[in-house]
Amino acid sequence: MGIISAGVILFLIILLIIIIIAAVVISTIVKKVNQATRNIKSVTNSVNDVVRTAKTISQVTTGTSDIAEGIRRTTFEQSVSPKNVADMSSLLLPKIAADFPEFNNEEMAERAKNVLTSYLFSIDESDPSHLTEGNEELKNKLTMLVKINKDKGYVEHFERIKAHKCALNKYEKTDGKCTVTYQVSVQYLHYITEGEKIKTGRTDLMKQAKYEVKVVYIQDRDMVDKFSDMALSSVCPHCGAPIKGLGDKKCPYCGSDVEVINIYAWSFSDVSEVK
Repeated sequence: MGIISAGVILFLIILLIIIIIAAVVISTIVKKVNQATRNIKSVTNSVNDVVRTAKTISQVTTGTSDIAEGIRRTTFEQSVSPKNVADMSSLLLPKIAADFPEFNNEEMAERAKNVLTSYLFSIDESDPSHLTEGNEELKNKLTMLVKINKDKGYVEHFERIKAHKCALNKYEKTDGKCTVTYQVSVQYLHYITEGEKIKTGRTDLMKQAKYEVKVVYIQDRDMVDKFSDMALSSVCPHCGAPIKGLGDKKCPYCGSDVEVINIYAWSFSDVSEVK
């Protein structure tokens, strides 16, 4: 009887230990589940806060709390709103006029827009000959872009091109060379195809972009770095000597009068998109 009682007692002790261990394990699991639940709730609350904030921002900026609709409206707005250009003409024109009294900013700005438009059209047609004007440096750059696209089997499309505002942005003088930079805002449909497949871009949404168009005046033949610029140097029509002084009206060698023809003295040298 005593042995049975001892066995029962041992069994009860073991059972109690098991119950205690189970209780501890269950308690730990419950704590972890509760903690996980709190974490999930916290994340959910954070997500809800983000969504509410996004909806508020969307409502303020686009007029709707529907985020998807807000994105669509923003995308459309960006597609129809021309890029801003930095117009520094009031500051720079007096400096340019002091060096080149014949410089016609309105004429040059219009030429810059035409150069940009023809540059993009040349890429679209895969034919550099459509470029209206430019020096060898610009022509070589355009030819290389067309060649790269052809080598990749791509056709880069620029359709429905329309140049907006063109503004004088920079005037830089280095040894023997002056550079005037225009910023031009432009819109177009832009996409790249590979065969019949559209690789990038969209055919149903206009893109607004901003470009820099540079025009250079080379006057000192001895100080020019690039061979392509040599043909742009001004020389005396009487003795052939280089005219090195900006805006010089007389040849420093023979004293003959020199008249610089503005449309030929300046040449467009670069076109690049401003990201």
